[in-house]
Amino acid sequence: MGVMIGLEVHCQLNTESKLFCGDSSDHRGKEPNECTCPICLGYPGSKPVINKKAIEHGMRIAMALSCRIADEMFFSRKTYFYPDMSKNYQITQYEIPLCSNGYLTVGELKVRIRRVHIEEDPARLQHVGGDITNAEYTLIDYNRSGIALAEIVTEPDFTTPKQARQFLEILLSILEHLGVYDSEKEATIRCDANISLDGGERVEVKNITGFENVEKALNFEIIRQNGMKRMEVVVQRETRHFDAEAGNTKSLRKKEYEEDYGYIFDPDLPTIRVTAGWLESIKKTQPELPDQRVLRFVKDYKIGDYDAHVLVYTDKNLADFYELCCRKYGKPEVVAKWTMNYLLKSLNWRRERINNSKVRIDTFVEFLRLIESGKITERFAKELIKEYVDTGESPAMLAEKGAQELSDSDLDVVVEKVLQENRKAADEFRSGKEDALKFLIGRALAATQKRADPNRLRDMLLKHLNASIAQ
Repeated sequence: MGVMIGLEVHCQLNTESKLFCGDSSDHRGKEPNECTCPICLGYPGSKPVINKKAIEHGMRIAMALSCRIADEMFFSRKTYFYPDMSKNYQITQYEIPLCSNGYLTVGELKVRIRRVHIEEDPARLQHVGGDITNAEYTLIDYNRSGIALAEIVTEPDFTTPKQARQFLEILLSILEHLGVYDSEKEATIRCDANISLDGGERVEVKNITGFENVEKALNFEIIRQNGMKRMEVVVQRETRHFDAEAGNTKSLRKKEYEEDYGYIFDPDLPTIRVTAGWLESIKKTQPELPDQRVLRFVKDYKIGDYDAHVLVYTDKNLADFYELCCRKYGKPEVVAKWTMNYLLKSLNWRRERINNSKVRIDTFVEFLRLIESGKITERFAKELIKEYVDTGESPAMLAEKGAQELSDSDLDVVVEKVLQENRKAADEFRSGKEDALKFLIGRALAATQKRADPNRLRDMLLKHLNASIAQ
């Protein structure tokens, strides 16, 4: 079975204002339709003005993806009637995009980038009493309308849904490192996935959010289209919607062809000419990209290539956090170990990213110094870090609180209970089997949720065991 997958990725660009007007692109906490004006609502006579920063963000993306940037470009009107675009057309680039003919390497796969162009975002639709296919009615919030988007279009080079997801994860890291995308502004990356089997007609799954959902939607389409093929049903060219809760796709409409949109040159906007000087100024300020950062981590911090990839590609903010901790604490290998193996695991369990968690550089370094000084054991630290991520409190205070909670009398109770519940192991130790003591220490640690010092427990267990032998 031959699978062909191509992606159209829509990234909200990190600009202060919208693409063609001065309205704020940050509508967090705002009332619906508050961040609007005659331009982004398409009132007759309103005149758009191009946001230069959005074009420069697009140029940075183009350079990162090894694309050819056009010498000049212009905007067109893509005509369609849909409630999320009040003026009944979208201002976008069609005939001459900002750039074309690039690539991005995903493992051993070289994914060709057909084009990257700039366009305005439509409004947000809120479907009430159902989803897009069966809602009772739909509310429209035009706060998002007119925000600058970059659309990144690939060739159909993917042969598995997993490859598509890996591409998106790498692309997101690049966009974050470029500074052109900021997820904290309620920005989204949405994806239209095109898929066909065995050279048949392609199906587009529209507006998928979340990389895991892209993979799920494509897997479902492979099963659905393969089933149709077995039943000798012809796959029609259409646009479908992915229902994340049900895990399936639903038909929305028959797929339009490009000529259906009636593109025309936008008479209100000028042609943009890209000079050599402009390109050079962007190139000089181009930030470090993820692959370059991985190489630097390996070279400067002497950590393994795998560790560097995890730190960089998991989240740019996590990589920034790691570097700042290394500068404050030193010992990059120790910082990497505790960041990757324990801190990241606790964040993932809480479904948090480092930048919106309660973890701070000073307190995390404090945590590492507690381990280094021997004030807490590594066993205890693995439990303490969970409480630290939950609360954000000082690790030293948390450790002290834990120590106070476990007095000698408390541990005596724990030890006596462990010995009563594990008499066979106690008898084996008395008969000369040293490994039985390790087992008993492990049971006692578990009973204290690994808060107690293993050496302290060992001494107390030996005291009780030796006392029983003496008797």
